Amino acid sequence: MTWRIWCVVAVVAAALHLPSVVSAQTEVAATLSVLAGPVERIPAGAGVAEPGVSGMNLVDGDRIKTGVGGIALITFLNGSTVTVMPGSEVTVKQTSSERATSGMRLFIHAGRVWARVVQAAGSRSVLTLESNDYSATARDGLIGAERSAEGFVCWTRRGLMIITNRGGQSEGVLMAGQRVWARQGWPLTPEPFVAGASTIEIESSGPVVPLLRMPDGVVAAGFLAESVEVNQVFGSLSASRGKQRWTVEMPAGAEGVYTLILTGAGSGPFTARVYARYAGFRIYRQELTGEIRPGERLVTRINQQVKGDDPRTARVVGGSVEGLRAWDGDEPAAVVTAPGSRRVPGVN
Repeated sequence: MTWRIWCVVAVVAAALHLPSVVSAQTEVAATLSVLAGPVERIPAGAGVAEPGVSGMNLVDGDRIKTGVGGIALITFLNGSTVTVMPGSEVTVKQTSSERATSGMRLFIHAGRVWARVVQAAGSRSVLTLESNDYSATARDGLIGAERSAEGFVCWTRRGLMIITNRGGQSEGVLMAGQRVWARQGWPLTPEPFVAGASTIEIESSGPVVPLLRMPDGVVAAGFLAESVEVNQVFGSLSASRGKQRWTVEMPAGAEGVYTLILTGAGSGPFTARVYARYAGFRIYRQELTGEIRPGERLVTRINQQVKGDDPRTARVVGGSVEGLRAWDGDEPAAVVTAPGSRRVPGVN
């Protein structure tokens, strides 16, 4: 089957990346975006790696490897995305080519991945993250998995996850906000999922959607428009809380500047509240207000101060939020949105 792929690559600071051309006999399963190098692709059936390039089409059996500091984004045809973290290796698999039942699989050889699973109109999509002994499947939500010498661990921030063994038997179900270690001979014991001791949370109300970028300038979580969600940050939560109410929460144990971009989804006044917490306790809070027009973008910098070298356990001790200013085109990270998405105002 020949697929034509529309993959809007919003390089809110660079140019549009277009998918590479493949033969009509090859069924495309996903596309690749290189968020940070090094990233390598080993084509299905080949043993020689080649440099990963944004826009590469991926087929069943293609393997992706990220080196130290490397981050890859795999975008499936229905818009579901998988962030392949540094030092990881995965193989893309496609279980079904029927539009009505989109089965997406990712075999994890080593390392960690973070996925945003979406439902495309008219399809029933599932994403399965696999190891040799266990697999984790979700129909929608924000999920992750890691394979290491200690075993297979799974997380979900939003949505249900079903854990099965290699015989295809269900071992358990994870609810939103849980994680579990899966080891042969050990019972599955879900526990609370905490991505980091320190967090930043954005709550917006009114006709704006928030996008929050990590200090590395590479990955982001939030929204580019009401129907265009981005989530590339391990352990982060992006969600709509009702009419013109949005939330983005991400681990914030890394010291530096977090960039907040507010995009107009309509006209009128808005409020954006910034909270920094450690172990659930509020450290600081700031409120931003203003008025916005459709497609207009405003940006601010959140200066985070932490104590500790490990981002997972570091304690936020203070911070400041600069005033809002008009976006000059240099702030947001490169993000990939769903194939077939409408054009986002202000994005080339």
